Amino acid sequence: MASVAYNFMNVDSNAHSKRYSDNEDNKRVSCTVDMESDTTSLRRAKKRGRKKSTNTGDGHKNKVRVQVWVQFFKVGEIDTLKEQYTADVIVRAKWREPLLDGEPQQSGVEIADFSKYWNPKLSIENTIGDPKEVVRYRVVFNNRGDAFVSEKRTIKGTFMENLELNDFPFDVQDLTVTVASELPSYEVDLIEDHENRHIVNRLSFVDEQEWHLYVHTECEKKDLIIDQMEMAIKRSALSVKCRAARRPGYFVWNIFMVTFLICSLSFATFSVKKDLPQNRLQLSFTLVLTAVAFKSVVNQSLPRISYLTYMDKYLLASMVMLSTVCAWHGIVTLLPNKERADFIENVVLGCLTIVYVFFNVGFVILIYVFPFRKRRTMQQKDREYKSELKRARVIKR
Repeated sequence: MASVAYNFMNVDSNAHSKRYSDNEDNKRVSCTVDMESDTTSLRRAKKRGRKKSTNTGDGHKNKVRVQVWVQFFKVGEIDTLKEQYTADVIVRAKWREPLLDGEPQQSGVEIADFSKYWNPKLSIENTIGDPKEVVRYRVVFNNRGDAFVSEKRTIKGTFMENLELNDFPFDVQDLTVTVASELPSYEVDLIEDHENRHIVNRLSFVDEQEWHLYVHTECEKKDLIIDQMEMAIKRSALSVKCRAARRPGYFVWNIFMVTFLICSLSFATFSVKKDLPQNRLQLSFTLVLTAVAFKSVVNQSLPRISYLTYMDKYLLASMVMLSTVCAWHGIVTLLPNKERADFIENVVLGCLTIVYVFFNVGFVILIYVFPFRKRRTMQQKDREYKSELKRARVIKR
């Protein structure tokens, strides 16, 4: 029995030593493979001509600057109720690619297989649904022979836009296209292309009857959060916006003017004798109900917002005037002295008329001072944009 146990211990120790030697061999093989893979990656990096990304103190890599240029090729319908607009947009991006360094004569050649080259992974952030996208890549060279990849992305779809309706229907809205990279901001930096200006094509604007499209553009750089759990890691984004001003003629003649006439008719109820308050109140209540029904129809053309627009303020003020007239027709019946009641009613009628006239005049002045000031600013920016384009053309010549 002792010999059997001794033999068993020898077998176990031999197996243990063999397993230990096998583990050591596996570690050596894995280390050799890792070293070979590192050597291969370094060779590939040298072959490309691009430096291998080196980590800084916080672990971030070298940034690649991507120049972005946006063209609003065709702006379609602007839907105020759904807060969105349709458009055909062309987004061009350009970045350095040392692997394609070559002769300048090859500039403009389309890249058939782009999968083996570096890609910033650009996308449009504010699209709704599945827009139609066509992406093409070309190689361009500068005078020194440095190669750049030029990406042309054509998007046709619907874009989301948070409309600011405080000045409705005298508002000016931004139409934004937000271009972002899926890579972190410490790897990709989106910047505006200084050689090419963003373009707005006004000739193909579909909603010209309701909106006026400005030609100037503005660009804003943003940082988008990738993950809510890691707030420090962000993505680089670039928002390019053009602007459109609503044509208020339809609303002025069909809403403001109709409301003004309805409210003005309330003063005609004073022609009915005070001895017939039921007739006065019947006419006044009819006008109030007409104004309420009219406002409910108007609200169907606007999204459900929690603040008042200029049109809401005017309609509510008109309803307050109608309610005041109704209240007076009920109060005048309580006055005992008829002669004094006639005098007081004349004073009230004069005061209400003056207040209503001053309210309408003040409302027109308020619109000219505040909402239309933004339109004047947009017109000034259009003039500056056109003058800069002329200067750029003269310099190129």
